[in-house]
Amino acid sequence: MLGDKLSQKEGIITFDPLKKSKQRILIAPLDWGLGHATRCVPLIRELKADFEPVLAASGRSKQFLQQLFPDLLHIDFEGYNIRYPANGNMATKMLLQVPKVMQRIKEEHRELQSLIQEHQIDLVISDNRFGLYSSSIPCIYITHQVHIQAPNLLSDPLFKLHGKYIKRYTECWIPDHPDAHNLSGELGHGEVPANCRYIGPLSRLQKVDCEKAFDYCALISGPEPQRTKFEDLLVSIFRNRAESLLLLCGKPEENSKVKEGNITRISHQGDEELARSICSAKAVIARPGYSSIMDLAQLEAPCVLVPTPGQTEQQYLAEYHQQTNSVPWFSQSELSMEQLKQTTASVIQTKWGSPNFNQEIRRILDGTADKNG
Repeated sequence: MLGDKLSQKEGIITFDPLKKSKQRILIAPLDWGLGHATRCVPLIRELKADFEPVLAASGRSKQFLQQLFPDLLHIDFEGYNIRYPANGNMATKMLLQVPKVMQRIKEEHRELQSLIQEHQIDLVISDNRFGLYSSSIPCIYITHQVHIQAPNLLSDPLFKLHGKYIKRYTECWIPDHPDAHNLSGELGHGEVPANCRYIGPLSRLQKVDCEKAFDYCALISGPEPQRTKFEDLLVSIFRNRAESLLLLCGKPEENSKVKEGNITRISHQGDEELARSICSAKAVIARPGYSSIMDLAQLEAPCVLVPTPGQTEQQYLAEYHQQTNSVPWFSQSELSMEQLKQTTASVIQTKWGSPNFNQEIRRILDGTADKNG
């Protein structure tokens, strides 16, 4: 607990700036599903030993982090509010949202300067939020996707635009390995800006040895409306079947467990329960979002991947891990019980090991890292 450094008022934790005893680290994950928030968890846990993390998020990401870290200050910080199309062309839907996103990037950059002053922030960690750089304090940008997957005509312009933002940060941390054991493939390798560093994969979960209680476990994740469409599809596939399914719905705002025949649906679980649930299944069905890829690799869980329709990054990761780890994948439109029964789930393999993040932050704060931007 932060003790007398915080005051409690109407259930909201606020700082008393006059009682600052540790340097403060602002951590702000992107609101594109829960993955950006979940992969910040091991970072936050470690940094709490030497620093005071301040968490800035919105929506489900904020609710998730508040449940895990009730003793920290949480700032409501608007995200990019990206929505996937229910049907139709993903690229068109994304392009139509670009002006809104660019406007929000400009706004969050201005808002950051106020947060730095108001909360006496000493360093910023931005997980895939483009605008959280500053000339007054060090700022770290976390991304696994230096090379943004997009249709061919957009790939080069997006790489240059992304690189322009990355260079404005003190450092860019890539949660992967630089060598052949990597999980991100071309997304995080090849030509990268000079301020990029590989820090190893990040996962908040630990493998649990337990009996297999379910035939399948499905991880429901990602932005709406595709998150719900995926959940509904799996229910329709498994309803009234002999095979048992555990649906982990990724809704931290809810607290429910419902069993309907062979399907058990759980709204949200803590880290230990979640790891045990995943490890209790013979096979896991999941979106190949990068945070899910890291969690599945950490748990050594046999899996089948189903990319979000039109999501080029997930499509690439599914194909990459089929090639490197023999992990099967299906498009959402072709997923069926017959396909699953004819498929052998496979484990995503990598090595593990991350730097001492307290030491890394101390190094940057002490000025031993180059400042870009």
